[in-house]
Amino acid sequence: MRSAGQASWSISVDQWNPQLEWALWFRAAERIEVPAGGMVTGPPDVDPLPERSAASADELVEGWLWWWRAVLAQPPLTSFPPPPGVADPSRFSPPDFEGLAGHPTLRHVVTARWDEANAWHSTRKRAGVEAFRATRSAGPGREGAAVRAVEAEIGHRSAPFSVRIIVLPVVDHQIRSAGKSTFLVPERVHASSAYDDWLRKVVRALA
Repeated sequence: MRSAGQASWSISVDQWNPQLEWALWFRAAERIEVPAGGMVTGPPDVDPLPERSAASADELVEGWLWWWRAVLAQPPLTSFPPPPGVADPSRFSPPDFEGLAGHPTLRHVVTARWDEANAWHSTRKRAGVEAFRATRSAGPGREGAAVRAVEAEIGHRSAPFSVRIIVLPVVDHQIRSAGKSTFLVPERVHASSAYDDWLRKVVRALA
């Protein structure tokens, strides 16, 4: 992003988002079968799979889809207070998960097992942060490098734009759109050169 007082671009990377990862853990743990498409990714990358509860997975599908879309509609966790018309993110947080009140079966399962989901998320995040610290360089980062490469190619500074990248632990090779300038990127893709190639194309279209 450019300094204050100048036209700016912004690429935010939202990784290890607890609310999204809790939802993915429950999708895996409860064997909730939802077809990939649109904002719904491929299966969660959870291994080994935890035991499922006594709840019927079929009863949880509608509620889970609603939960997933509602959490994706939330702004980044760094945005506070939430914009007008957007539900308070705490409604989808423990211990009560009151945002799931319209889906009582799912809410019961989530409130009973969220500590398992959170333990999985916390372990992943801790390992991911340690790996990032061990490998990061003093350069501009992958996103900044992508913008600089495009600016060199087009011969001028980029126009202002804002992109949000949400990195998710899913078994998927497809980057999916989740609204205007928001993209769902599988971790495996994010860790590969395919992400850098894709990002340059996105920046080139916006610059």
